[in-house]
Amino acid sequence: MLREESRPVIFGPRKTSRLGTILAIDLTAPQTNLVIQRGSTVPRASVIVTTSARRIIELSKDGQKLDHLVVIGSTADPTTHPNLREITENLRALRTKWFPRAKLCMLSSGTDFSSYDLRAALGLYDKIFLDYEWGTAKTFASMTGVKGTALAPLTKHLGSLDHLIVQAHFVRGDLDNSSPAEVQGWIRKLQEVRPQEVHILTNLREVKGKNLKGITKTRQKQIADQVSETGLSVAIHEDEGLLV
Repeated sequence: MLREESRPVIFGPRKTSRLGTILAIDLTAPQTNLVIQRGSTVPRASVIVTTSARRIIELSKDGQKLDHLVVIGSTADPTTHPNLREITENLRALRTKWFPRAKLCMLSSGTDFSSYDLRAALGLYDKIFLDYEWGTAKTFASMTGVKGTALAPLTKHLGSLDHLIVQAHFVRGDLDNSSPAEVQGWIRKLQEVRPQEVHILTNLREVKGKNLKGITKTRQKQIADQVSETGLSVAIHEDEGLLV
């Protein structure tokens, strides 16, 4: 059997409309050696930090501009890396020294934030972009594959995170999280979470085994207006696929 080749840990710089010029750091980029444990493909913290430092210093000395350092996970959520705190502290120090105006952020689809250590690590980020797009436990389970009972504790723990930016795709078809009842339920939960911002993303959300379609621009705006009525900051953005 052929062994999968290592994939790059660093992507960019790349220009985006939502975040400006970004450098993406992939905490779960598959590796063939220097992994966290035997049988894993997840890179060690030392690999991520050393590779990031080399690229960040190179870009700074070259006079490049960065608006955001974006922590991502291509094969698993970045919050699952066992050395997240260590990696984050090093990335924050590198950012502060070489790109002090840039923001350190994470892109996550995590559904379990019960760990205090995880929430403490996330507290070091300037922005946390998190998928949160369900009004009911049934739709949550259908879209994530996680038991519906996990939605209530997820909502509770998200309320303790600073600098949280909720992002949501709305779809219809085999699943529909855009119905009036679903949207009303989602907005009620947003009022519990009280995120810093809400981003409605326009590209189609894919769920394995489901035939889904996007919603109209008119419906997107209706949902955005409903969110705005609660006093939360909301914007509609194109999803540019930061998981490069």
